[in-house]
Amino acid sequence: MRNWFTAQELAGLPGMPGTDRNVKAMAVRNGWEGQRRLGSKAIEYAFAVLPPETQSALLAANVNANAPTEVAEPVSNPVANPTERDRKSASRLSDSQRDVMTARLAFVREIERMSQVVTQQRAIETLVGLAKTGELSPYLDERVTRANDRKTEDRSLSERTLKRWLSDYRKHGETALAPARRQKDMAVPDWAADFLRCYQRPTKPSVEAAYAEFAGKCQGERPSIHQVRRFLNKLSPEARETGRRTPQELKALQPFKRRSTKSLMPCDVYTADGHKFDAEVLNPRTGKPYRPETTTVIDVATRRILGISIGEAESTIGVMDALRDAVQRGGMFAIFYVDNGSGFANDTVREVVDRLGGTMTHALPYNSQARGLIERAHQTVWVNAAKKLPSYIGADMDKHAGTKVHRLSRKQLRETGSTRLIPTFAEFMAGVEYEIETYNQKPHRGLPKVRDPHTGRLRHQSPNEAWDAALGEGWQPLLAPVDLVNDLFRPQVIRKTVRGEIAWAGQRYFMSDLRELHGEEVRIAYDVRDASRIWVRTLEGELLGEALVDGNASDYMPKPLIEQAYEKREQGQMARALDKLETLTGKRVELLAPSSAPSAQLSHEEMAAARQHAALQIEELNTFQLPGDSVARYRLWKQLDARLREGEQLTEHEARWHGHYPSRSEFTSMRDLFDADPSQQVHA
Repeated sequence: MRNWFTAQELAGLPGMPGTDRNVKAMAVRNGWEGQRRLGSKAIEYAFAVLPPETQSALLAANVNANAPTEVAEPVSNPVANPTERDRKSASRLSDSQRDVMTARLAFVREIERMSQVVTQQRAIETLVGLAKTGELSPYLDERVTRANDRKTEDRSLSERTLKRWLSDYRKHGETALAPARRQKDMAVPDWAADFLRCYQRPTKPSVEAAYAEFAGKCQGERPSIHQVRRFLNKLSPEARETGRRTPQELKALQPFKRRSTKSLMPCDVYTADGHKFDAEVLNPRTGKPYRPETTTVIDVATRRILGISIGEAESTIGVMDALRDAVQRGGMFAIFYVDNGSGFANDTVREVVDRLGGTMTHALPYNSQARGLIERAHQTVWVNAAKKLPSYIGADMDKHAGTKVHRLSRKQLRETGSTRLIPTFAEFMAGVEYEIETYNQKPHRGLPKVRDPHTGRLRHQSPNEAWDAALGEGWQPLLAPVDLVNDLFRPQVIRKTVRGEIAWAGQRYFMSDLRELHGEEVRIAYDVRDASRIWVRTLEGELLGEALVDGNASDYMPKPLIEQAYEKREQGQMARALDKLETLTGKRVELLAPSSAPSAQLSHEEMAAARQHAALQIEELNTFQLPGDSVARYRLWKQLDARLREGEQLTEHEARWHGHYPSRSEFTSMRDLFDADPSQQVHA
């Protein structure tokens, strides 16, 4: 705000003559204080000696002429200057509160600037007068409405309002100019506990159903359903869903920590879990459809699948078999991270891990999110593999298509003992090997990025590339000899000898050297896949030799431990089925004879050869790239067939597959499933 003005600048203003000559004459006549302007011959006069109407005109012109960035700094005020505390408080304001605060601060700054020339009262009166006549600058005029923070039509300035803003600002800083906002009433009403008892249940009743039950029990004044809804909206999702979800489901609403694996090396941590396959496979022992239980072992650092095992249910045998596979393929591990399932949390697996020199760590109950890596692998490998089969029975399977496949497959099993819609165990194992190899070769978003040597683009490493990269940096896996691995995976128990025999797992094992140890305790080691023998040691660990099953008998064929487990499981299932039939009919039900099918003739030796058969099929698949699901393969065959009919020449691999595919059961099942129904034709 200027304090001196020349005669030329004053000429024509209210209370002043129209020419600068007459202004000078008026100044001489009234004895105005004057001084020569620096660098000029012009005489300038003090603002204080000018007539009141001239001062008002100069004040109004000055208010409208100055841009916001040209506002002078206010007089130093330790309270008004924003401190670190003020800035932190301002950061907690909402956008609307901050807008009102800055609008009010603009008027405070303008009053302070004008107060350097005139009194504060005069500055306030000038701003109020300009606001009433609508002569404020566009910048200040826009902030009048925002600064008042009212919903009424009267949003002008008043002397009292401006003085209150000045007082608040000088006492408490700029944050005092922010208006208070009404906060949510977070008080818990008296009826809340009674209503939540009706609402927070695992059955997840709706608000209307819970309110209806609550209203029937409510004593005293009853809230409306709208009050109930407003109360629920104030609760956090976690507080609202407590009781309606299990602790495991509630974790989906809670904050979590992301685990980084960048500092891990291969074989530092193995993680494993079981998964019930979402498609039916023909049981190699019975020829009947069943859903296999898969156990997968993954190296956490590289995400590489190292070990698998296929069984009928999660069990110690399956876990040890998968862990044996992982140790043989990858090497010794430091930590074995698993859940608390019965197949993992047992002394047998713990003993094997201890003997390997590793540490077994269990995840907390209801905390499957902590093992998201293995859960994600289940979706990528097993769920996607199941969706490629016609026998898929997952939740997102089309209901009518699933029913049709189920009926047709059961009809074929009854009539012929086999079906073309459900893969055999050998076909299933071939698909398993293919899916695992595909997973290990596919880029994984949890691994570092590298530049693709073929495309030149950045992409994530695949598990195999991450493993090879660690080898290239000098890391070497700790490999165990085959004999040592076999010995380590033989669990040990203590048993008593009786006349050279040892009773174990429903069998009797004999060794002539045990005659001298009659009645004494020894340690025996057994193989989960070979029940023909056990290894006998003293309690001090000295190996005595091998005891053969019924070694003192003849003409007896032992059953492996896995076969015994299968039989025990089948007997339990039969007993439960008979109990259910007796409950339904009220009559005694007896099992006269077991049913069989021609396809139930696969021996245990054929199961052991399934992996070799799978490798041969993988080699065949790699020579000619085929689609991943049966429908797409059938569509490809029809396309190739159409090309042949038109006289087009097929490549060697295309011709070979085109001629071989119709002989497969999949081709016949796809043809029966789709071409028999005109509404579901598969078009080439």
